[in-house]
Amino acid sequence: MKTIALISTAGGAGRTTLAAALATLLARAGREVVALDLDPQNMLGAHLGLDELPPSGIAQALTGAARHWHDHTFRNEDGVLFVPHGQVTLAEAAACDAQLAAQPRWLERALGEIGLPETGVVLLDTPRYPSPQADHAVRAADLVLCVTPPEPAACATLVARLAALRETCADVRLVVNRLNPAREMQRDLLAMLRVASHGALLAQRIHVDAALPEAFSRGAWLFDEAPHSQASHDLHGLAHELDAWLPAKTADVTA
Repeated sequence: MKTIALISTAGGAGRTTLAAALATLLARAGREVVALDLDPQNMLGAHLGLDELPPSGIAQALTGAARHWHDHTFRNEDGVLFVPHGQVTLAEAAACDAQLAAQPRWLERALGEIGLPETGVVLLDTPRYPSPQADHAVRAADLVLCVTPPEPAACATLVARLAALRETCADVRLVVNRLNPAREMQRDLLAMLRVASHGALLAQRIHVDAALPEAFSRGAWLFDEAPHSQASHDLHGLAHELDAWLPAKTADVTA
């Protein structure tokens, strides 16, 4: 089992949407997939087909309000096993942060309870880095995907955090989301990221597509409704790269 953490150093990067899309595409490719929501915004379930925000999940296990976090899992129609964060008050959110600070290996232990095969994968959605949840995710991950929009402030904060990230996880890759190559500033920022990352792999560029939020509002995926769009091609490309990075599935080995 491998663990992939999706993080961002700026809000509005599209990290949660990307986490859900990759979980779905990897499940459709035959992988056993767990999508775990570490973000107190508790929105990952909405992208995976839930009609309302899950009331309980990881947070309740952390605060002691629930005995086991795996009592609150769901499996969507694509086969993704979803572990929600759960809704929290400000006081409960602070209690979660305190527990994560007091138990630096809590997430690693929790992931150890997931009975996925060697070829399975856990995708971790996180709040903005740095945060207690994102820090746990990075330390538990085999691969960190840093998601950033091609905007000056977002790219600057990512570059400032790259060294710390690469000290924590050896495999860190950049994903530039909502890229519009017609804008010269965005092309310049892309070049800056290549130089400033000092060899960190630019895993993929996801092009902007106005149809993405429209598809989400209808409970559909862009790659189903507009399979030939550039953004759909990009999402499939990144999912294919991750599938190739993961251990070969049994069928692949025997073929």
